[in-house]
Amino acid sequence: MSTRGWDAIVVGSGIGGLACAAALAKTGYRVLVLEQHAVAGGLTHTFSRAGYAWNVGVHYIGEMGPGGRARAVLDWLTGGAVEMARIPAPHDVMHFPGGFEIGFAPPESALRLAIRERFPSAVAEIDAYFVALADAERAGLAALKTRAMPSAVSRLHAAWHHREVNRWCGATTAAVLARLAGDARLAAVLGSQWLDYGGLPSTSSFAMHALVMRSYLDGAHYPAGGASAFAGALAPVIRGAGGEVRTGARVSELVVKGGRATGVRLVGGETFAAPRVISDAGARNTVVRLLPSDLWYSDWAQEISALDSSACHVGLYLGFEGDIRGAGASASNHWFHESWGLDEAIWLDPGRTGSVPPVMFVSFPTLKDPRHETGGPPRHTAEVVALSGWDTFGAWEDTTHGHRPDDYLAVKAAIERNLLHAFRARFPALAPMIRHHEVSTPLTTIAFTGARQGAIYGLESTPRRLLSAALRPKTPVPGLFLAGQDVATPGIVGAMMGGMMAAAAVDPRLYPHLRWEPASR
Repeated sequence: MSTRGWDAIVVGSGIGGLACAAALAKTGYRVLVLEQHAVAGGLTHTFSRAGYAWNVGVHYIGEMGPGGRARAVLDWLTGGAVEMARIPAPHDVMHFPGGFEIGFAPPESALRLAIRERFPSAVAEIDAYFVALADAERAGLAALKTRAMPSAVSRLHAAWHHREVNRWCGATTAAVLARLAGDARLAAVLGSQWLDYGGLPSTSSFAMHALVMRSYLDGAHYPAGGASAFAGALAPVIRGAGGEVRTGARVSELVVKGGRATGVRLVGGETFAAPRVISDAGARNTVVRLLPSDLWYSDWAQEISALDSSACHVGLYLGFEGDIRGAGASASNHWFHESWGLDEAIWLDPGRTGSVPPVMFVSFPTLKDPRHETGGPPRHTAEVVALSGWDTFGAWEDTTHGHRPDDYLAVKAAIERNLLHAFRARFPALAPMIRHHEVSTPLTTIAFTGARQGAIYGLESTPRRLLSAALRPKTPVPGLFLAGQDVATPGIVGAMMGGMMAAAAVDPRLYPHLRWEPASR
């Protein structure tokens, strides 16, 4: 067992784990962060091929403008070391059948006007939707605030906000849209960004939808230099307080003695001790894979185990040579919806020849990054994402990255052909500029992050997830805490706030650094 004195151990170096560790470091804690991958950052890390670099999970981020809640937290954690570049409006362009196209741009009043112009007979419905969105955001924040509070105070807070939390957190996105939007096309537009949190409208909590969607009403930003900027800024804060971020360190189990978490054991047997262990490995992974078996059957563990994973995805990474902006690319994200159906967005048969993703998300990160430079001919990248079903990949779950069988490789190649065809159909002028392409699947996500079923957004975004009493950062196991998006909301901002919630649960002095007030717009 390591004899070095750690005040806390964080399992996982996603932005939730790094934010938690950095917050504790700023309060004087010596924190050891253990990351299974060779690179820190989780879904905020980047990878390179043939001179190109791509992000694996960062395409744009909300609440990062001046005065934004997430920006204030990030600046406090890093001392302002991460430069956030504003994405020119519109940050999202939605494409629907029949040539229907609409841009999502700040401020809220501009977005309202843009939607009103496309649906002039539904002005009252549109206004009611935005009012509901603000009300649901407040309810969602109240639910999260309850999770972060000490038990006695949280019970009073929960009782005070019981009605609004149940109303908005307990309602599905589809149910609210059906009540507010009589036109199915309007409902599809209002719910079109749900891929940002990975929950089908028919099952997702409307408060979860509101928390994520409202984060973009003041615009969207991109980390200058790419997503690796987060780990690059947070890791020095941890090390500066005597901590360490160790990569290539896969945790096999939590050490629990006398009912208390006292450390972790790595694959290979090395053990580290600390009076506090914070897991950023996902709530369900923590319970099912890391906890000793005698703790699996508590009500707390069973409630978490019963929660499903969010959607998984396939991704296409493209490298270009040439003036892609002149050929139709932009800093905007493009969402291509093949139908007006709210729930018709999961690609169930991505490996079938000629299959088309029902929704395809396209991002050009090099056009968002003010630090992107190329010597010689312009070199740019694109990231193409489509949410997929797990069933296609489950048969190979127990195979090893780099040693997959031929039948999997054949399906993966078919997915790559299908995504390339879909991209070329939407951006024909860019097709001749493609110099590199490769595809990732949910098995790739599992290999590098350990996410169950490759779910990039963690647990299901349902009412039961948002209302769950089990997803508190402070667990019933003394000394064990949960961080990351599972205790907050999906995505980069949610994961960071989940890390802050865990840090505040460890040391209440950090609670004032959590930002709960909805932004005024």
